[in-house]
Amino acid sequence: MKRLTYFLGTLLVMSIVAVSCSKDSYEPNVTPTPTPSGGGTVTPTPSTTISEEIQTGTQFAYDALDVYYLWNKEISSAMNSQLDPSTCEDPIATVKKIRYKDGGGFEASRDEDRWTEIFDDVTPFIESVQGVNTTNGMSVSVGQFTGSSPQSYFFIVNYTYKDSPADKAGIKRGDIIISYNGKDITESNLEDAYYGSTKGTYGMGSWEEDGIHDLNKNIELDAVKMYCDPVIVSKTFDVNGKKVGYLMYDSFDVESADKLIQVAKQFKSEGVKELILDLRYNGGGYVFTEELLASMFAPSSAVQAKELYMQEIYNEVLTKEFSKSDKDFNKTFLSYDHEYGNKGEDGYKKVSTKDANIGLDKIYAIVTGNSASASESLLVGLSPFVNITTIGEQTYGKYCTGYILTTDNVYNNPPSIISKWGAYVMVTTYADRDNKNMARPVGILPNIEESDSPWDGFGLGNENETMLKAALTAAGKSYANTRSLQTRPRVNIKPMHDKNKFARRIMQTPKMEKMK
Repeated sequence: MKRLTYFLGTLLVMSIVAVSCSKDSYEPNVTPTPTPSGGGTVTPTPSTTISEEIQTGTQFAYDALDVYYLWNKEISSAMNSQLDPSTCEDPIATVKKIRYKDGGGFEASRDEDRWTEIFDDVTPFIESVQGVNTTNGMSVSVGQFTGSSPQSYFFIVNYTYKDSPADKAGIKRGDIIISYNGKDITESNLEDAYYGSTKGTYGMGSWEEDGIHDLNKNIELDAVKMYCDPVIVSKTFDVNGKKVGYLMYDSFDVESADKLIQVAKQFKSEGVKELILDLRYNGGGYVFTEELLASMFAPSSAVQAKELYMQEIYNEVLTKEFSKSDKDFNKTFLSYDHEYGNKGEDGYKKVSTKDANIGLDKIYAIVTGNSASASESLLVGLSPFVNITTIGEQTYGKYCTGYILTTDNVYNNPPSIISKWGAYVMVTTYADRDNKNMARPVGILPNIEESDSPWDGFGLGNENETMLKAALTAAGKSYANTRSLQTRPRVNIKPMHDKNKFARRIMQTPKMEKMK
């Protein structure tokens, strides 16, 4: 472990319903797959070198994409040639390889699926989108030191979750971490240190004008399985005689619905008509919660009239199936009534936002490259109803919606050998009521540019915190000269794309006939 001054380099990028329709059961190496959307039939051939689980998992991947995947026609040739159970040795990697990419993809400002994936154990993914993780409770950004060999890294704490091990240990926004378990943070331990999913010891550093110094102070943090409450801060500011609400929200999980309603009722009782919505670390989540927020923020007249909020575009297979219903399968309307899951089953939730509708005149949305998926779609869907000013950095660019599929969702009689397998599959692209999507394909550009500065010395919710200050200024607040930020580093913070909660817009699947 080095005991010297570290110098700064560039901060790095670190890269995240149930379906009632299903297909017939699958017997590996015997039963042909259904006819692919692009034509032709794949008939698995017995293999003596590929395990039965992998072959069956490959078939599951093929069937899930063939029915549900938005771009199933576009990748049908690759599916037929590369998701063959008799030859595919790694269906998880293969699905990532063949995901849709349009003419250069994201780098060329074109559509690119960066999110569809297959899991050999989908349970941790499902738990993570529900806000449950094994963690020490820190959210951090990561940077790299220059001139170190091997390359070493440091963390800057963004915030901690309430009552988490990190919170109880007194760790706060802006704290610097330079080591993990007595060693420099390098490629070999970077992910372990970042996710904090096991007990570990973190070495603390201090920020000074010439760089980061070792404090010779260690903090040991446990890792616990906990619900990470995404409502980080909610409060109200007085700005020139008007009340401006502030909500820092970091994940659209279902569990937070009741608390969000309480927050909205409080804002309403205080006369809030303008809201600073802080989504800078919010990578998305469930459409259920997005629509709940929309029903509280949109004008009451629009919600009462159940005006069109969002439109979805599916592939031909699902479009044909959903068209059998009398409902507008591809349209979502504003409503005070919200229901998640199936009545009588675990996780079922039904709430009303009628008494929590604020009817905002203005939203100041704080966004960064960490703002993705449901964060972006909420702003897209509300933009025809509410005046929105975006403040910060360009958002991530997640313009589509997914289903979480288990084998029970895909087969009438799922094979036991892949009982833990599952998929997160992109099934729609979304657009607002006017068929526009300002997040597609590379994200929403800010109206006012500002960078996240966790080292500025102010906690989230403090009126002098850099991005909140920019939002309050836009809302009309005047600031006297505040203390100089001479220690602010000359580096750019890049998004920390936390795999536990990033790039999700997850839709509950409508009930429909089982597919044969």
